[in-house]
Amino acid sequence: MKVLHVLPQLAPGGMERLVIQLAEDATRRGDLVAVASAPGAWVTRVVRAGAQYVPLPTSSRCGVFRMAAATARLAVCISRLRPGIVHAHNVRAATLAWLALAATRHHAVLIPTLHGAHPHDYRAASRILRRIAPRVITCAPSVGRSLEAAGFPGERIDVITNGAALSPASSERQEELRRHLRLGPEPLVVGMGRLVAQKDWPTFVAAASRVDGPSFVVAGDGPLRHELADLARRSGNRVRFVGTIDDVAALVGLAACVVSTSTWEGLPLALLEALSLGARVVATAIDGVPDVVPADAAVLVAPKDPGAVSDAISRIRTDTGFAETLRRRAVAASVAWRPEQMLTLYQNAYQAAVAGKLRWV
Repeated sequence: MKVLHVLPQLAPGGMERLVIQLAEDATRRGDLVAVASAPGAWVTRVVRAGAQYVPLPTSSRCGVFRMAAATARLAVCISRLRPGIVHAHNVRAATLAWLALAATRHHAVLIPTLHGAHPHDYRAASRILRRIAPRVITCAPSVGRSLEAAGFPGERIDVITNGAALSPASSERQEELRRHLRLGPEPLVVGMGRLVAQKDWPTFVAAASRVDGPSFVVAGDGPLRHELADLARRSGNRVRFVGTIDDVAALVGLAACVVSTSTWEGLPLALLEALSLGARVVATAIDGVPDVVPADAAVLVAPKDPGAVSDAISRIRTDTGFAETLRRRAVAASVAWRPEQMLTLYQNAYQAAVAGKLRWV
């Protein structure tokens, strides 16, 4: 089978990590895989996964000429590769793939996966996806419900829940990262993710200002880095923004607590990975998180509530029995989102789509 993945870019992130997982799994099975996107820091990971990389011009919602250039480049790729499956990730990539397929008149199956959207964007997503795709896969039940509520036919939605797990890092790797980040012996509270508005890092910074004792770091990069670093300085300089960390398992191993303050998500892979390592997690109870993460495996709080976040961090730090219970329950719960099940379901969906079946999952 020939599979072409299309996504906006290859910056570090959950959607990009999932594409790399799919590419690694498919190449192990003997499939030919290509990934088309605007460039980013994880292009080398795609190549290491055994996939061909096809660079596309950066496109945007307002960049008509860039979108046209990206469509033309993708059409050339499709004509050369002749894939059976074009797997597009999120709405913009699905639109780009649909246009490129129309330009080539190549009869591949277009499989869009919706990894989540801002609540205000679901109606537009539904309108576009209804036109261009026979079915849509969503990364969590909540994303499927939101898409259906926005008008997309429920009988055309399949759900393949995100899967993620990490192996624990050795003490040597953890200490190497501690030295690299110049961390002291005090407890560490970690946030992970892109520095974008969706992740609501101001709530993380505000919560940090209410808790004495721990160090707070945010691992990730994005367009708001300078703005957030300035906010942290003005809020007592309690939070360091340390950029992208490749060894996530080592960072989680160092953490007394991992915090996610997002205001919306599909189903964040970084959160699932942290829980698979037994991290004590504080997360906002939004979108796909409560569907998958049991209430006793993490502390789930309302979004935009720094007081609730700081109270949860303090309890985890001071109540060792509670922290140990969270650790055990997180590891036990993570069996439900092992990546092997997700990868098998996607492979089955590919085969069903190519065979012309009305349902993919």
